[in-house]
Amino acid sequence: MKHTDNKFPFEMYSLSGNGVIIPQRFSETKMEIAEVTAGKVNIQIGTEYVSASAGDFVYIPHGLIYRVDAVDGYAAVRGMIFDTSIIEANMLNYEAEILYMFYVQSENKIKIFSEMHPVHKVLRECMDHSYDEYMAKDVCYKLPIRANIYQSMTALLRYYCSTKNESERIIYHNVLRLRPVINYIAEHYSEKIYIDRLSEIIMVSADYFTKMFKDSIGKTPVDYINGIRINRSMQLLIESDKPISEIAESVGFTNANYFHKIFKQYMGVSPLAYRKGQVAAPVDDEE
Repeated sequence: MKHTDNKFPFEMYSLSGNGVIIPQRFSETKMEIAEVTAGKVNIQIGTEYVSASAGDFVYIPHGLIYRVDAVDGYAAVRGMIFDTSIIEANMLNYEAEILYMFYVQSENKIKIFSEMHPVHKVLRECMDHSYDEYMAKDVCYKLPIRANIYQSMTALLRYYCSTKNESERIIYHNVLRLRPVINYIAEHYSEKIYIDRLSEIIMVSADYFTKMFKDSIGKTPVDYINGIRINRSMQLLIESDKPISEIAESVGFTNANYFHKIFKQYMGVSPLAYRKGQVAAPVDDEE
């Protein structure tokens, strides 16, 4: 079941079954909060694989391909999908950097929110309330759904963008400092990118830049760049019938064999296998 309203860019769904529950899908502007309501699932989000069980929640950033598969039989998920405009339209100018921080951190630090996590209670209450409103469709039901989206996103923003201690404040400052670098990578990922060039953008040494990037983003610059390239290649593998060698070159890999090696390293399967719908088993979230 699904409902969409162009004036209110929001969808809610409830899906279940064995095997593939949600096939690979992608959106440039829509983010999602999903809950596992029964069984156990494997979730691919970008280049990450995670496992989740009944009661767990996951935030799925926009711009990343994702897929949900049932494990060991029947499983069910439900979720809220909403456009970034719902959040961005209500952020004040000084809050724009918080939203940017959230986008960067949530894309690179995929997290399963289980029952003991402090964010879980908020997500649970908002999901239950939204689903009840959606099913009843009483007068003005969209207003409480919108309010629940705001409440859920507030909890997630505070989780990902906290600056309560010195270490978090340093990370926050450095992510903002790296913004021109991240923008540069987004614009030039299909080209050869050198660490020296990236470090020059923020006027630091290459060694210092590499350490700052890893400490702040959670990935090395090379891992981050490859992640963007692989995510884009997955989109092309699914949405087009272009030859794999052509896709490899279009995302920045001049050598098709090297692309095959890196793709399999990140995704656990070859580009051709992924195009056919195969996925690798995830590594359990230890947190």
